Amino acid sequence: QQNYKDVVYVPIYTDKYANQTDQKVLLSATLSIRNTSEIDSLFISRIDYFDTGGNIVRSYVENLISLPPMATINYVIEKDDDTGGPGANFIVEQSAEHENVKPIIQAVMVSHIGNKSFAFSTDGYSVK
Repeated sequence: QQNYKDVVYVPIYTDKYANQTDQKVLLSATLSIRNTSEIDSLFISRIDYFDTGGNIVRSYVENLISLPPMATINYVIEKDDDTGGPGANFIVEQSAEHENVKPIIQAVMVSHIGNKSFAFSTDGYSVK
């Protein structure tokens, strides 16, 4: 029996404008799902990637994923994959046996302009 169930929205940025000349910079993005429980497994039933227009780009879960205690899984959107656009996002559905499970779901975006690199992260938000 699953006493914890949640749906999490995670904003992703696969490109951003860098200056006034509308120079678009492509970014790689990593979705990170972290099970913070030391005793309970986290079950992932859905990881769907949507583009800026709200269209589904791809689904990452075919069978239920069991994430062991303290484990992490990552999904990478490659830098040259601009199918998501500046307003891309993930929807992650998860559950666990006990309600005290508090996973951390974030995205980390990385890129560079010339000889300067930058990275930033976004947090997932429960939308259940």
